[in-house]
Amino acid sequence: MLKRDNKSKVENPDRLNRLVSGTKVTGDLVANSSLRIDGEVIGNVRCNGKFVLGSEGVITGDVFAVEVELDGTIKGTITAESLLTLHKTSVVTGDIRTKRLVIEDGAQVEGNIQTGDIPSISFKDEKQAEKDKTSPKKQEKDMVY
Repeated sequence: MLKRDNKSKVENPDRLNRLVSGTKVTGDLVANSSLRIDGEVIGNVRCNGKFVLGSEGVITGDVFAVEVELDGTIKGTITAESLLTLHKTSVVTGDIRTKRLVIEDGAQVEGNIQTGDIPSISFKDEKQAEKDKTSPKKQEKDMVY
């Protein structure tokens, strides 16, 4: 049985989303908890927890997550709010933005890398930004008469 308290960082296995090897998804994928992909995704992936890409996993699109651990291949931008770990089998073709970065010997990166503080990527912030874009008051301010 899992014991959860404020000090524990154990993720409840019921809150883990998985895309298994041999599965292909076309379209954006959004998860409010941790996510592991061992299949293929053609689209953006947004995860409000830890995102793990297995060695057989392939993503063609951008990845946004709190923490990212890669063994597979990504063709797109990676934004990791706290930590990005590139294992020796990982291949990244695209830019990387993360607070902290760990790269194992053998990992491949083709693109720019930016480390340090980055803005939060939580879904709440994204929803508020979307509201601001469509707000009539915001649109009125942007108009030139």
